[in-house]
This record gives sequence, C-alpha cells and structure tokens, in this order.
Amino acid sequence: MDFRENDEQGQLRRTLRQFLERQAPTRTVAELDRAGRYPRDIVDGIAALGVWGMCISETYGGSGADTLSVAVACEELQRAGGCIASAVTPTMTFCAPGVERWACPEVRARLLPELAAGRLRMSIGLSEPDVGSDLAAIGMRAEPVDGGFLVSGSKTWATGADVADYIFALVRTGPAGSGYRGLSVLLLPRAELSMTITPIPKLAGQATHSCEIRIDNGFVPAQYLVGELNRGADVVLPLLEMERVICAAQCVGMAQGAYDTAVAYAAQRMQFGRPVIEHQAIGHLLVEMAADVECARLVAYHAAWEMESPTAAQAATSAMAKLVCSQIASSVASRGMSVMGAYSYSPDYPMERYYREVKLFEIAGGTSHILKNIIAKRLRPGPVASW
Repeated sequence: MDFRENDEQGQLRRTLRQFLERQAPTRTVAELDRAGRYPRDIVDGIAALGVWGMCISETYGGSGADTLSVAVACEELQRAGGCIASAVTPTMTFCAPGVERWACPEVRARLLPELAAGRLRMSIGLSEPDVGSDLAAIGMRAEPVDGGFLVSGSKTWATGADVADYIFALVRTGPAGSGYRGLSVLLLPRAELSMTITPIPKLAGQATHSCEIRIDNGFVPAQYLVGELNRGADVVLPLLEMERVICAAQCVGMAQGAYDTAVAYAAQRMQFGRPVIEHQAIGHLLVEMAADVECARLVAYHAAWEMESPTAAQAATSAMAKLVCSQIASSVASRGMSVMGAYSYSPDYPMERYYREVKLFEIAGGTSHILKNIIAKRLRPGPVASW
C-alpha cells in the first residue's frame, strides 16, 4: 500500500492551496460568514480550476479523478473555509456522481457537462424537520401521476439550496410505512417549482446557507427520477459511504489547518524571553497535534483508497474514517485554542473557525453514534479489511 501523493495529486494540492490563500484568506472568509454572503467569486474560480468535474467521467467533460485525489481537493477546500467546501462538495462528490451513475441518458447528457464546468449546482435534500438519522421515515411525498410526480413536503439542512439549480431529494413514492422500500430519488428543478426556501441560522459556514425547503403539489417530470422507482436507498446509501470518506478528508483539512496555525503562532509568540514553542508544555501539545493529524490522514486516505476497489468492509471503513477523523479534528482544534490562548478567539486567525466548523462533522453524513452502530454490526476479530 502506497499512500504517498503522486505528482498530479501534489500539483493539485499546491494549485488549490495557492488559489485559496490568495482568494480566500482568513479575513475574507470571516467577512463572508459574518455577512452571510455566498462566496460566488471563489467557487467560480474553483470551477475554472476544473475541481467541480473531478467526480465526473471524461465522457461528460469531467476528469474522472480517483477518490484519493478528490479527498486531497476536499481537504484543501475545508482547510480554507467551511463555507467554501460546503458550496462545492455536495454537487461535486454526492449529486454529480449520483446523476452519472443512476439518471436517465437524456438527463446525464444534458446536466453532467454543466455540472463538470461548475455552471450547474445542486443541493442534497435528505433530512426533514422530523427526520434525521432515520431516513426510512422520510415523509416528503412524490405521488406518481401521468408523466411524472406531484411533490409535497419539507426538507431541512439542504446546504446551498438557495443557489442550487436542482435539489437531489429523497422522497416517498411508496405507501406510508413502506420504509426504505418506498423511497425514490428525484431531481427537483428549482426554477420549475414553486419552492419556499428559508436559510437556517447556524454556528459555522454561514456564507453558504443551509436551508429549509417547502413544496406543495409541485410537478416533477418523470425524467428526473434517479435510479429505479422505490429503490432510492440503492442510490443514496452508496453515496453516503462516499460522503463519509470526503467528510474524513475535510476533517484532515481542518486538523492540518489548526496545527499549521498553532505552530506558526507558537514560533513567533514571545513569552518569558523566548518563543512559546520552546516551552515544554506547548511543544508537547504541538507534537501531539502533529501526530494526530498524521493518524487522521492515514485513516482518511486508506478509506479513499478502498473506495477504488469496493469490498464488503467498505461501509464500516468509511464510517470508521469519518468517526475517527472528526474526533481527531475536534481534539486538534481544541488544543490549538490552548496553544494560542486569547488570540484563538480572534477572527484574525482561523483557529476559532476550525473550532466551530468541526462540530458539523460529528453530525452530518451520519452522526457519530449512528456510525458506531454501523461499525458495531460488523465487528469481528482481526483487521477491518478481513470483515
């Protein structure tokens, strides 16, 4: 097993890092979040770099990148700012692959080139006001009618819905109480439906809004069915496994950013006549942070590598990667706050943002408790790869 970055991955990291340090420095991201202003210029610039099409095949104008390369990109996006990553990753790593794998040929041909170019964007519509972890209880109703579906109901925490062209929504097409067997995936075209979209105030990543959506008897053409009728779980569950790997990589980005910020600060901050990095208590904290970042990166990259050759252990491996990396990122950000003391509270540094942003990754894409349930069902003696 070789997890070293190849030349292309190294160049991708350098290109994104340079672009984001220039276009999205800490002060800019803080101002965007404070104003709740969508980072349109930044995400358009990311599109110009070809990042939006990384998970789309060359047939449709993408680059068909391997999962490890996608993880590297998402790591850098999250390191720069949660509002930037959350503007890109739902379309890039969840919706676009779902469309390419399961949508009808006409929809693939029409939407995928636009998605690859970053001219078309999507939002994920899974959660509902009364449904979070238990997706089998989805209530948004899509009643099959001649030529399509009549959709009614609500979605919540649909990040980027107010700037998206389509909502990639899990809806109920079977009878009430049919659980996963009655779910389907529909693309809800925002311009063609009368939707009420309301941003939800939140702790972090405020520049890219997470929204509540309400639809009443909106007609959606049958061509926007993704996958088979009443087989929506077959679409969403594999995409959630990929999402967890990407979340793990994003946690690495935050942990790396927190460590980078802390060690740079400790090297220049003078106390008692010398840089604080030379004080043993601070030095030891930084050593622990550095070691944890490396551990998180290995776990995340291994999960990304395994996505290239799916195995029976993939669900547990992706769940474990997100669980471990979110825990590490939270711990590293907390220790970074200790290293920087009062300055960690200032938006002039990204540390306070990492401290806030990391909490999302213990919730989104499967809460830590749900992930532990997924892993617990597969516990066996021996390494994960043998499960």
